[in-house]
Amino acid sequence: MNELTILLSDTQKQRLQEATHKLLENEITQFQIDLGLNNRYLKKHQLCQYLNLSNNTIDKLITVGLPRISINGIVLYDKLEIDNWLKKYA
Repeated sequence: MNELTILLSDTQKQRLQEATHKLLENEITQFQIDLGLNNRYLKKHQLCQYLNLSNNTIDKLITVGLPRISINGIVLYDKLEIDNWLKKYA
């Protein structure tokens, strides 16, 4: 097996750690935004991702009382209410 050794100064190691940390932090933040994890109110497809459930499973949960908000035909799901509702069954 070929092996490559790279020698870094303490300053270079620190800069590499900081750059890696910043990159990971940005990726995690973007992932949270994409999933709607920073939003209190979710659309149905975001709720599916948040709970890692299919659309059909969400529909079944709605029939047994999954909380939702409907305003002029727009349906939103409050993450806090959803979490509290699910805790009752845990």
